[in-house]
Amino acid sequence: MNSKNLNKKEEISFLKLKKTNAQYFIQIIKDQFKDDSIIDQKYKIEHKNNDILFPLVDNKEVIDKLVNAIENHIQFKLVSKEGIYNPNFKYKTLEDALKGKVPPNFLSLIPKSYDIIGNIAILEFEKPDQITNNKFNEVKNLVAEAVIEVNKNVQSVFEKKSEIKGSYRLRDLVYLSGENNLETQHKENNCIFQLDIRKTFFSPRLVYERRRISESDISKNEIIVDMFAGVGPFSIQIAKLNPVEIHAFDLNPAAYGFLKRNISLNKLKGTIFPYNFNIKELISPSNQVGRKLANNVDRIIMNLPENSFDFLDIACFLMKKSGGMLHFYNFLEKPDPIDKIIEDLNRKLIELNWIIGEVIDSKIVKSYSPKADLIVLDLYIKYSNS
Repeated sequence: MNSKNLNKKEEISFLKLKKTNAQYFIQIIKDQFKDDSIIDQKYKIEHKNNDILFPLVDNKEVIDKLVNAIENHIQFKLVSKEGIYNPNFKYKTLEDALKGKVPPNFLSLIPKSYDIIGNIAILEFEKPDQITNNKFNEVKNLVAEAVIEVNKNVQSVFEKKSEIKGSYRLRDLVYLSGENNLETQHKENNCIFQLDIRKTFFSPRLVYERRRISESDISKNEIIVDMFAGVGPFSIQIAKLNPVEIHAFDLNPAAYGFLKRNISLNKLKGTIFPYNFNIKELISPSNQVGRKLANNVDRIIMNLPENSFDFLDIACFLMKKSGGMLHFYNFLEKPDPIDKIIEDLNRKLIELNWIIGEVIDSKIVKSYSPKADLIVLDLYIKYSNS
């Protein structure tokens, strides 16, 4: 039963026996059913006169094993009735929630981690060759229901069906369980973000990175460009804490719409100017925003790791020639050292008549895939003739 619908009445099976036999029954469970859940912890154990009623898990195979184990030792009766939900119940892990529901040989299908954005969970599965599509779908649905049971704030579960792709950085998603709702409100570092998980890109796994940047040594009245702003997680968190001027760009009209909405939702010390066009257009002589920002920016955030090198010319066009801070994100193939990215970046900057004045920081943000890490470089760059 979905723990988000606990007000609904539902008949479940109970094992009824004398209170004097209760301790012996519990000992049998401990000794003979170490790998199986028997008592359904979602419901209260009930007492009636001299009897005690144990709520049983909804698993016929396990209950049949139980009956065979105790029928010659304890007098009991199986009864069906409405259970009294235990308001304090909460599964601690997906493995606990799925115990007795998913066969042991399928436990490897349970994701080790998953993303939660607002009240939506996004899961990723790897299908083994030996499992049929029908059985695989059945296990996925059970896992999705368990995610809702384990996480009290999750109301919807979707499956990730593709990597990030396209100029809008979107992925294919398939509904699994709960409410079929793609829009949510996500809270992060005291900021609020509304978004649609299918129409916009957002990674909750950058929460600490965004806090790191927003709490870094940012000067009052800095002019900052967020080149690939999405729904605004970097820009808004920086402006929340700092009296700065931020110009936030995104090509995706849906992301731009949520960016504007999120700016108004949050109380900010700084000012954010949102734009919805290809940032390459800034370099055009007819682009008014580009003319205003050209060589006038103190800090640039380039969070487009799959293509960040392709936009270095725009970063150099915007940055003050005397120098400024560049937060550069990129994917690094394992086990290459970060120095390789620094060397490649420096070579590209030299081609543009810019140089790295100082590497302030360089680190792995997170593992992106079995073959690559997401890295960040905090660099002070300047025009080579300045």
